[in-house]
Amino acid sequence: MWKSRNPFIEDPKIGNLEKKVAPTAEERTLRRKKEIKKRVWFYGILFALIYGGLWYQPYEIDVIPRKLPNPNPRIDPDSKDLFSKGVKVLVVTAHPDDSEFFIGGLLSKLSKTGAEMNQVICTDGDKGYYFFFTDAAKNRVTRREEALNASHAWNGKSVTFLGYPDRFLHANNEVVAKISDAIIKFRPQYILAFDGDYPPRTSHQDHRRSGDAVKIAVEKTHIAKWLMLFSTIAPNYVADITDYWESQKKLLQIHRSQFYGKHLGGVENMIEHSAEKDGELGGYEMGEGFRCIRLR
Repeated sequence: MWKSRNPFIEDPKIGNLEKKVAPTAEERTLRRKKEIKKRVWFYGILFALIYGGLWYQPYEIDVIPRKLPNPNPRIDPDSKDLFSKGVKVLVVTAHPDDSEFFIGGLLSKLSKTGAEMNQVICTDGDKGYYFFFTDAAKNRVTRREEALNASHAWNGKSVTFLGYPDRFLHANNEVVAKISDAIIKFRPQYILAFDGDYPPRTSHQDHRRSGDAVKIAVEKTHIAKWLMLFSTIAPNYVADITDYWESQKKLLQIHRSQFYGKHLGGVENMIEHSAEKDGELGGYEMGEGFRCIRLR
C-alpha cells in the first residue's frame, strides 16, 4: 500500500493538521540540563540524608583497626591497696548506666571491701536508644534517678551529674575542668574511666570523649595514683568478678528504662560472654579487663 511522504498528517481525534517537528539543538540541550538538575537534586538529597544519619547516630567506627600497644605487659595496679578498706575511687562515665554495664562486677567487689567511691556522669543519657522518639526531659529525670539508685546499691558516696546532652559530649576545656574539679575534690587514688585510646572498634563516641577528657584531667591534677581504663581492646589487668556476677545482674535491673524484658536478657548474655572472655585472660571464671596506667 502506498504511503504518503507528506509531512502533514491528520489527527483523527481533533481533525486538524499537525506537523511533526524534530527538537532543535537548543531544546535538546535545555532538556539535558533539566535532567541533570533533577539527578543532582535527587542524589544531593540522598547524600544529605545518609550523611545526616551517620552524623546523628552516636557510634564511631574505626575503619582501620587500631594497633595494640607493644609491649603491653601484664600489670598489677597495687591490687592489695585497691581492695583495702577506705581506698578512694572515682568512677567517671559517659551515661547513667555505664558503670553497671561495664564494671558492675568490680564495683560490687569494691563495695564489699569498703572502698570510698564517688562518681561523675558526663551526660544524662536523655536520648536513650530512641533519639527522635523519646521524651528527653522525662528520660533525663528517670535516668538520673536510676543512676542514684544504682550508686546506692554499690555503696557509692556521691554522684555528680555534669548534665551534658547525650551523643554530643566533647573533651573540651569545660568538660576537662569539671572532671579536674571532681578529682581535686575527692582526691582519689584510683580513677575508673573509658579507654579513649584503645576503645572497641565500634563504640559510642560519648564513651571515647569522656575517656579522652579524663586522661587530660589526670595529667593536669597529678593526684590519682592509678588510671584504670575499661571498655578497652588492650587490657593488661583483669579483675576477678567470679563471685560478683549475680550482683552485677541486679545492678543492671535497676536501669529499667534501658534494660527490660528480652532486651535485658540479651544484655546479660552479652556481658556474661565478655566477662568469660576477660576471665580467660586472667585465669578466672569471670573477669573485667582494664588497661591500667600508673600515674605516680
